[in-house]
This record gives sequence, structure tokens and C-alpha cells, in this order.
Amino acid sequence: MGNKFTLILCFILSTFTIKVKCQDIQFSQFYAASLYLNPAFAGSAHYDRITFHQRLQWPALDAKYITSYLSYDRYFEKYKSGIGAYILKDWQGKNYINSTEAALQYSFEIGISDNLALRPAIQLGLINRSTDYTHLKYPDQFDDQGLTGQATNDPHYNSNRKTFADLGSGMVLYSNKFWFSYAGHHLNRPDQSYWNEKSVLPIKHSFTAGYRIEAIKGNSKNHMGYVSQSLYLIPTVHYKLQGKSDQLDMGIYLFHNEYVLGVWYRGIPVKKYNSRLQNNESVVILAGWRIKELRLTYSYDFVVSKLRPARTAGAHELNITYLFNKKKTVKKLKVLPCPEF
Repeated sequence: MGNKFTLILCFILSTFTIKVKCQDIQFSQFYAASLYLNPAFAGSAHYDRITFHQRLQWPALDAKYITSYLSYDRYFEKYKSGIGAYILKDWQGKNYINSTEAALQYSFEIGISDNLALRPAIQLGLINRSTDYTHLKYPDQFDDQGLTGQATNDPHYNSNRKTFADLGSGMVLYSNKFWFSYAGHHLNRPDQSYWNEKSVLPIKHSFTAGYRIEAIKGNSKNHMGYVSQSLYLIPTVHYKLQGKSDQLDMGIYLFHNEYVLGVWYRGIPVKKYNSRLQNNESVVILAGWRIKELRLTYSYDFVVSKLRPARTAGAHELNITYLFNKKKTVKKLKVLPCPEF
């Protein structure tokens, strides 16, 4: 009887998890996956850019998350426009819950002054979500003796996949020293429920801002093509709000020649969800290397939340970005000062 109760409870919890699964995937290296962060970053590098990003969260647990992301974007100088596309695949637990996202983006660059520009953007996408119910046991598969071994007649069993359209937009205002951006995702508030019980995906609001501080200004380029002995800092913040959940990332990047280091904190320490749950999640460290047109970065999340005793092994992220076909022009192009990582 105890095993029967445990299995039924697991089923109820699994179903509940599927129903409320509405919060978006997050990256610690959010600027490295810039098209996922905000469609206004499409074409912002003024290169052709290909990015591969991998995140492994809580690898020591069965409830781990694995996320792969691939994107491409390009800037068209003649039309002052950028286009971008990305595809993302996310696996949860033992691949029981899967999500695939794909999107196309368009941005347009508007010069406000010689040193200030605005980039509005739109995004059209599709999201597919699926769940493997074969590992679950349903109440009608039990009798007084325990598990019967018979197949379930539950109508939810075969309703395990949903595809829906997803709309987004964004903007970024920037100079050669600072930037501020906003992105809105799921503006059409799509229904993500597999069944007739409506489950609306809440709009995600995302804000980022940062400022570039030049500590040491180099005067010559080294063998890697970067200004020798240059040193600059970029403090940055990222706030996102979706439904009743919100989160703040704040930190700083240090760039020296072709190397970069970063550290930031995720959470809102002054806010509590209840009297016992503090809004602290993780501390993230990052190291990267720019090799001409190639960028390589790695980051690790140290868990500081209530999950720390569970020994989750944190989260790892690896990013590989390649830039090519740099746009050449007589007029100096406005390039975003935000981190490449």
C-alpha cells in the first residue's frame, strides 16, 4: 500500500510540474546568447556571427537540465538592419520533459545623434513542448494488490505534445559607453497546455543596462589584434519578470587585452518569497579568451540557495562564438559596448 501511495503521489507531482512549467530557460552568460536575450541584438556585432552555447544545470541530480543553443545573425549596412535566427533545445530530468524553440528576428538601427542609436526589433517564433508519460504510473493501474501491469485508460496519456506560435519584440538604446535594453517575450500569451485546461505562458519582461569604464587605454595592437595593455570594466545588471517570478543578475566584467573575467550574483537579497525562503540563488564566475574572430568562454554557477545541501554540482556553461565578414565602411559604425560574453 505504501508503494502504491508513493507512485500515485509521484504521478500527481509530475503532472503538477508539467502544468505549471511556464518559466523560461535562463543563461548565466546571457550576453553570449544575445539573440535569446533580446531580438534587438540581431546584427549588433556588425559581423556575421555564429554562436553555440551549452548549459548543464545540477548535473549531480536526476532532475538536471541540459540546454543547447545555436544562433546566427548578420548586419546589412545598406539597410541599417540586422537579421537573426536561433534554435534552442532543452531536456529536463531524464529527458522526460523536452522543449524546442526556434525564432527569426529583425532589427533596425536608428541614429539619434553621432554617438547615440536606437535599435527596435521584432521576433517570430515557434515553441514545441513534449512529455514522456511512459515512466509514470496512473491510479487505474493499481488495485488492492498493488501494480496490475495493465495499460492505463487515462485520456491524458496520449496528450503529450504541444506546438504554438510565439511573438516577441525588443529595443536597445546605446552609445559607445552605455546601453539600456528591454525585451518582451510571449507577447501573444500562448496556451501551452496539452489538454483542455488552459495554461497561458506569461509575458516575460527583460531589462539590461551597463556602462563601459576604460581604466587603461592602450595605444597599439598586439599579435592577437587587440589593443595592447588595454583594461576596461563593464558593470551590468539584468532584471527579468515573468508572471509572479522575478530575478536580478548584477555583476562586472574585466577585459584585459584578449582575456576576460567576470563575476556576478543572481537573486534579490532584500526580497523574500515567504518568511523562510530568501531570494538568493547563485554566484557566477566566468573566464574567456578572444582569439581574433573566435570567442571561448566558460562559467560556473555556485549555488547559494536552499538547494546547496542537495549537492547539485552547480551549473556549467560553455560558449563558442565565431565572427566573420566584418562590415567595412568609410563612416564609423556604432557598435554596442556591452560584453561579448
